[in-house]
Amino acid sequence: MNRRYILSSIGTTTGTLLAGCLSDESGEPTASPALVEVANKTGESLEVEVTARKEGTSVHDERYTIREVRVNERDDIGEYADIDGVQIVEDWMEDPAEYEFEFRIPQHGLEATFSSSDSIGEYENAHQSELDGECYFVRVTIGDEAQPDTARVDATPERILVGAEVYHHDIFDRSHAGDCT
Repeated sequence: MNRRYILSSIGTTTGTLLAGCLSDESGEPTASPALVEVANKTGESLEVEVTARKEGTSVHDERYTIREVRVNERDDIGEYADIDGVQIVEDWMEDPAEYEFEFRIPQHGLEATFSSSDSIGEYENAHQSELDGECYFVRVTIGDEAQPDTARVDATPERILVGAEVYHHDIFDRSHAGDCT
């Protein structure tokens, strides 16, 4: 299953980068990805390529069109940045395994990666026994060099930030893969 959600943000900035996945002493990952979220915080519509490999086998290879940041207004809060993005939630994410993700914007020569060997929040990687049965949230933000995590209509795509955090049900209210503890 592949779900696309429109992401909206009140204000011109969003939360911090998120990370999190772990494994046991055997060296095998003990956590799995809950979801991958890609947000465009620039003033330019973008084609973003997302590739995922599980244990070295391709499980996802898609191209997404993500529109530019728009300024909207509501009576109760005034102006706010309306941020577009995609949320990837797939059945293949349910199992703890070695995962590698690639994010590319060919028209700007930008690319970034994330794997289960990278840090996830306060944890070194997905191979720590403390996170047995946990899931992690991979957040990808496209922004400019000066303020890459700030949504601006005048920002140009110059950087892809990738981070992950342990998925906490009491903080994140999103559809997700797997049965995170």
